[in-house]
Amino acid sequence: MTAASTATALKALIEHAAAFSSRDNRRYADNLSLPFVHLWPDGEILRYDNRSDVDLFGHYARAGLDAGNFGRTELDQADLILDWDDLKAFHVKFTRFMPDDGRSSQSEAIWVAIRDGQSWKLKLRIGAARIRQPGCNGGP
Repeated sequence: MTAASTATALKALIEHAAAFSSRDNRRYADNLSLPFVHLWPDGEILRYDNRSDVDLFGHYARAGLDAGNFGRTELDQADLILDWDDLKAFHVKFTRFMPDDGRSSQSEAIWVAIRDGQSWKLKLRIGAARIRQPGCNGGP
């Protein structure tokens, strides 16, 4: 439960957001600790048991993202909510940007990273739920 291990786990979250945006199945799979589970807000479970199961474009579709019109995801905030030696859980907020007009939406979720060998990888995602709709700037 050191600041260094928390910072390293946080780097895994940042890389996860970048890998999600990369459109690169291999990069995305490299950031996951398999088996990996995503629990959607409606209770549906997405599970990747093997690298060959990882389907980033299927994940986009399930998240309601058009891969042709999806720009990137950026991690805005990650609050540590569970701090164990080999597992860190974060309440995260992230923004999804569209390439054409910059419209974005912000969502929140729980992401869990675990120590996987010498590195940290994502093991579980719960959510995400939109908290700001596309086109909103968050102002009054």
